[in-house]
Amino acid sequence: MMEIQVREVLKDVLDPEIGVNIVDLGLVYDIVIPEEEKVIAIDLTLTTPGCPMSSTIVRAVKEALRKNFPTYEPEVELVWEPAWSPEKITEDGRTMMGM
Repeated sequence: MMEIQVREVLKDVLDPEIGVNIVDLGLVYDIVIPEEEKVIAIDLTLTTPGCPMSSTIVRAVKEALRKNFPTYEPEVELVWEPAWSPEKITEDGRTMMGM
């Protein structure tokens, strides 16, 4: 249940270059919330490994999680496998991008 809430919060985090949220871009690979640890662990990828906005996006994710779940510590790990591709964009994301 909380994973759904986290995913909704992450929809407010935009990829600054594309202007679409990171959930609908398919950048959020995994959300793990071990209750006993009070941690929200996010596996996140980027559209390219050399993305110049990586630190901005990671910081925005952590800020959004801290604001909405103040008793949890956000942990964000950038992962590169599987590699991101446009097929990971949701239907909503495609609509936002005019695809």
